[in-house]
Amino acid sequence: MKTIYKKLLFILLLMPFAALAQGTLSGTVLEKGSNLPLPGVNVVVKGTTNGTSTDIDGKFQLRGLTNGNVLVFSYIGFADQDITYTGQTTLSVTMSEGSNQLQEVVVQVGYGGVRKKDITGAVSKVSAENLNQGTLTDPIQALQGKAAGVTITKQGGNPNDGFNVRIRGAAGFAANGGPLFVVDGVRGVDPTTIAPEDILSYDVLKDAASTAIYGADGANGVIFITTKKGKAGKTTIEYNTYLAVDKVANRLKLASSDQYRNFATDHGIAFTDNGGNTNWQDELYRTGTSNNHNLSISGGTENTNYRASVSHMDLEGVIRGSQKGRTIGRMNVTQKSFDNRLTIDMGLSATVEHNNYVNYGSNNATDVLFQSFQRLPTDPVYNEDGTFFETNSTFNYYNPVASRSQVENTRDAKRFNGNLNVDYELFKGLNAKVALSYIRNDSESTYFEPRYSNFYGQDEALIRRGYGRRNYDNYEQKLIETTLTYKKTFGENHNLTALIGHSYRASMSDGFRAQGNDPVSNSLGADNLQNFETLLLGDITSYKNERKDVGYFARIMYDYASKYYITGMIRRDGSSVFGANNRYGNFPSVQVAWNVANENFVKNNIPALNLFKLRASWGLSGNSNVEANRSIYRIGPSGTLIDPDTQAPIVNLAYQSELNPDFQWDENEEINLGADFGLFDNRITGSFEYYRKDLKDLLSVYPTPSNGTYLSPIIYVNGGRIKNEGIEATLNAEIVKGGNFSWNTTVTYSSNKQKVETLDSSGGFNLTEGIRTGYISGPGLVGVSTQLLKAGYELGTFYGYEYAGVSDGRWLVRGADNQLHFFDEVNQDLSQRKVIGNALPDFEMGWSNYFKYKNWDLSMAFRAVVGHDIYNATNQVFGNPDNIGSRNVNDEAFILSGNVNGAYQALSYYIEDGSFIKMDNVNLGYNFKNPSFSKYISNLRVYASMNNVFTLTNYGGIDPEVNFSGGNGTNEIYFGIDQYNIYPKTRTVTFGLNVTF
Repeated sequence: MKTIYKKLLFILLLMPFAALAQGTLSGTVLEKGSNLPLPGVNVVVKGTTNGTSTDIDGKFQLRGLTNGNVLVFSYIGFADQDITYTGQTTLSVTMSEGSNQLQEVVVQVGYGGVRKKDITGAVSKVSAENLNQGTLTDPIQALQGKAAGVTITKQGGNPNDGFNVRIRGAAGFAANGGPLFVVDGVRGVDPTTIAPEDILSYDVLKDAASTAIYGADGANGVIFITTKKGKAGKTTIEYNTYLAVDKVANRLKLASSDQYRNFATDHGIAFTDNGGNTNWQDELYRTGTSNNHNLSISGGTENTNYRASVSHMDLEGVIRGSQKGRTIGRMNVTQKSFDNRLTIDMGLSATVEHNNYVNYGSNNATDVLFQSFQRLPTDPVYNEDGTFFETNSTFNYYNPVASRSQVENTRDAKRFNGNLNVDYELFKGLNAKVALSYIRNDSESTYFEPRYSNFYGQDEALIRRGYGRRNYDNYEQKLIETTLTYKKTFGENHNLTALIGHSYRASMSDGFRAQGNDPVSNSLGADNLQNFETLLLGDITSYKNERKDVGYFARIMYDYASKYYITGMIRRDGSSVFGANNRYGNFPSVQVAWNVANENFVKNNIPALNLFKLRASWGLSGNSNVEANRSIYRIGPSGTLIDPDTQAPIVNLAYQSELNPDFQWDENEEINLGADFGLFDNRITGSFEYYRKDLKDLLSVYPTPSNGTYLSPIIYVNGGRIKNEGIEATLNAEIVKGGNFSWNTTVTYSSNKQKVETLDSSGGFNLTEGIRTGYISGPGLVGVSTQLLKAGYELGTFYGYEYAGVSDGRWLVRGADNQLHFFDEVNQDLSQRKVIGNALPDFEMGWSNYFKYKNWDLSMAFRAVVGHDIYNATNQVFGNPDNIGSRNVNDEAFILSGNVNGAYQALSYYIEDGSFIKMDNVNLGYNFKNPSFSKYISNLRVYASMNNVFTLTNYGGIDPEVNFSGGNGTNEIYFGIDQYNIYPKTRTVTFGLNVTF
């Protein structure tokens, strides 16, 4: 004990001398020429993590310095400065404008950041100032058209729907094959829990070598979202608000009451004219109004910074009754201690959301879109006594205003995210980090259809019985990740970064549902399920799924003189969702790059070339995007049986899926070749990528043979192989720079082709005839598929009968035998079907422009998708002449009437070119900098914007932007189908205000 006390005393006596040996430097950073202070300038001791940033007045203070330390001053848009510390206590620095964006912009690559100029993989970065503006129902909408190879689509303008995201095409047969979202280092966060105003940047990892650091989670790409943090200096308060008006961009063209009556009269078509003059789309749609408020406060000191924000949004959909309200609270705190050796980052986020839904997406009784479209314009909305008018015109024919008004469909959701990161420098260059995060999502849903008594008079057999349901769903994720990172510069040119880590995640989802039919009273709704008289087997259900995932990973990054780069990575993942024989998988990757521009023979001869880097990568990643308990026997209820002893009904149990202990990861093997360039002080920059992905052993569901060998009708296996191949290109240019006017532009281009190589699977299962998919529905359309998944065919292949004209009032088709046939003679002969189109576009492009003139700013974003087909199922349903007299129709039905009957199979007559050019967004703003009317306001910006400004297309449907990014369930991937029951696209005008205090 005496020895310990002596050591402690010795350390205490040395501490004052150690403090004297380390200097403290205070200083100010100014802009050259104007001598205005520059806030947010990074000041870092070269080769260490010791650093700070300037406050609002351009001031900084840095401790722990020793003579000879090199201080690096960096700021976006300004040239770097290196200053050697020689013991001085004060310093004044002036910085000149210069293009150092590639030098200092940091891109997130997983468990750390890398300077943009040092990237060796296929990575795109989009900062806040370059994102789409205006009303954003989903933060991911801001990224649309901004990153090559990233397809972001949304069918319709429902405020309660999110966007479908695919990176480099479909990554398998599963609908849930989207990218991994990582928010401030926490993976698995729902991006809708982030207010768009809180986002600082997006980083998109696209190739397998880049995403492999996240193992199975990154199999479909990774999108990092970095939120805004506080800065040292004066406390800053920001308030953002907007008011938006939403209208339907394009309506379905259907017959008016006068057109319908006149055509029926002229052609002797009998129908029941109920004397109405109703535009049912007018009854369905409205002008939606939305508003948003975001308030944030940020600031800090040399060692502590913080930012807290609260955001509230109310979105009113253009279909009456659809609405979303969302409130988000977020706080980020960073604390540095022990001479900046210890860094603690903490984040909390809570989201409360309320949704009002309307029923659409099918063709049933309560589908407000289908019922509004098919409803005869000669039907009134109400009876004379004010009750809803109903009539038995045809099968499945209901008043949509009644359904919209009387059906309750709501959801309340609460989401919580919390994370804590502790990073400690064990010794110079070696940092240990522990990251903890917790996610919990809860939702409660209520659905109620009242009991109707006015349908079809008082025919008791046709009275709708009423229905009610309550749901509760919960998801919980606990994650702990530990890493050791070592950074070292050997000599002057050898730079090494090594990382090892461990990840453990436990996730659980559970919930229950209770429902019933025949409510005693409509007034109680579904709030009291005892109100329902009829309960059936399956009306009360519950579930619980748990999974555990573990990962071990290591990465080494080396570069010599910023010229030669090599990165190697290995990850070993384990997951409980797979079979007992294949719980673990190994996923390696390697990246190499050569910055030719840093070679002397280029520097001396081509001074305009600032960057020319050639890259190559190879990587293997796995995918575990499948529900738990799919590799074991699953048993569940399947109807009822009669107990032979008691004659009472009992629950029948049956096998639901087969045992497969070999069920394992699917694999994505990818090669990526790329090049980055920068010219004329990096005023022109860009990149080019070529990639080839081999997706094999895909997670699939196959039917089992009925030969008595298997107990279950289906088995989860690894089956099928898809090849993706494509190119991507990005070009950024500062066309005009300096003076009062500037113009920056960005162009992105991507092309991707996806082909099914095989449908063979483990265990000997093989679907040689392919998988029928892309089913459409409507009157007379039963079991009609439009697409085929088959070996040798591209994804999105339309498969049906080739239209060859009309003869004697009958459709003609050219069969697979290349002979002409009457359609009604072969429409059940599937062997006569053939390839009739493809939904994959030839290429996609995005073009964004940013203009500034004095205090004015203007941004515009365009997007093009070219060379794909759309199956216009809407025209097939409402252009059917057989429906004249019982349902509303479009002009196509009038044209075909008397010439040919309706078509009830997939027919190339309904295939159309879906190419389009769209102006997604335009935003005009004016900035009042340090306005004279208030000494408390440092900046005030007013703006107006419009989303979905116009679309140029030859497509005859409502909107050519159908969901071409794929995915609708295991083994059911399809896209490019325009079916009538899609929430309409909207055009939004927004007026907003941003104030900084």
